[in-house]
Amino acid sequence: MVGGVRVPGTSHELDPVQAAFAIGTQIRWLDFNDTWLAAEWGHPSDNLGSILAVGDYLSRKAEREGRTPLDMGQVLRYAIKAHEIQGIYALQNSFNRVGLDHVILVRLASTAVTTHMLGGDKDAIISAVAHSWIDNGALRTYRHAPNTGPRKSWAAGDACRRAVTHALNAVDRGVVGYPSALSAKTWGFYDVAFKGKAFEFERPFGSYVMENVLFKISYPAEFHAQTAVECAMRLHAEVALRLDQIERIEIETQEAGARIIDKTGPLANYADRDHCIQYMVAVPLIFGRLVAADYGDAVAADP
Repeated sequence: MVGGVRVPGTSHELDPVQAAFAIGTQIRWLDFNDTWLAAEWGHPSDNLGSILAVGDYLSRKAEREGRTPLDMGQVLRYAIKAHEIQGIYALQNSFNRVGLDHVILVRLASTAVTTHMLGGDKDAIISAVAHSWIDNGALRTYRHAPNTGPRKSWAAGDACRRAVTHALNAVDRGVVGYPSALSAKTWGFYDVAFKGKAFEFERPFGSYVMENVLFKISYPAEFHAQTAVECAMRLHAEVALRLDQIERIEIETQEAGARIIDKTGPLANYADRDHCIQYMVAVPLIFGRLVAADYGDAVAADP
């Protein structure tokens, strides 16, 4: 698409919907992103896929029309809003407990923020958000054995793509909203997917999430494994030449860590390995490193 959204690192210029998917997937692929741990887990920076795509779309359009493009201050304020929506919902509302993936909140936050970016008023935002809830959510099964697979690396990009679709539909096409998408008896989200329970909120929306978000700086590993990997790295020099003398390795983690990354048995692919705490400890103990390539078949095949 000539004049479309630029995808970093490529020559692609795409429509904002497909660009949101591409950029969202890029942001997530190597797992060096931020983390938010609460009743629901997630990575608020996933929303940048939508924000950067729509931001570039609006800026290039503005330049063609002789207007001022967005500046980074505006982009960062949009990011704060998206972080806050996803993170505040996550504090007391557990989607994983009903089998839904946390990218449902990426779609929600990105839908609201990109509708605003595109010029939507309050009614348009409410309409777009209602459509986001009507979509329900993706199942977490692609993050857990026996179905762990690479979809978990593009699930956030998919949520970004859907969010921009809802935003464009609300702003450009004026699609009707659904006021009781959450609360309708029998057919609303609460009854269908949340065991009839309404959402709860601990605090008002502000900038709390952006100010307190965590980062996976050290290793491309699921957040609950970061300290275990750090420990294995420190132990490497002591045990590397004595691996055959190790009788057992004991790992303690949080309940969430046990649910997400405690795996036994064969690991089918890199997506299985990068969410397996046993694998993420074994690699640095043996090799003294943990990089993205260590999740590939070549390293995993080394007996």
